[in-house]
Amino acid sequence: MTGRFDSPGEVSNAKASTKAIVFLVEDDISMRRSLTNLFLSVGMDVIAFGSAREMLQSTIPDAISCLVLDVRLPGLSGLDYQT
Repeated sequence: MTGRFDSPGEVSNAKASTKAIVFLVEDDISMRRSLTNLFLSVGMDVIAFGSAREMLQSTIPDAISCLVLDVRLPGLSGLDYQT
C-alpha cells in the first residue's frame, strides 16, 4: 500500500484492473486508515477522501463498485450528498 491518508483523492493500490474500486469518504483519519486497510485486505482498490467536496472535485473513474460515505462530514454531509 502506498500513499498518504491525508491527501485528497488518495489512491491506495488502484491501478487499471478488474478489482472492485471503493470510494471512501471519511474525515476521521484513523477511521479512514482502518477502513482502507480492511478493503485492501480483501483485495479491493481504495480511493480515499477526507470530505465529500474533495470527492466531488476529483476525477471519478468509470467503474466505482462501492461508495462508503460518512454521514457526519464537515460542510457537505453524507446525507446532503445523497439527496
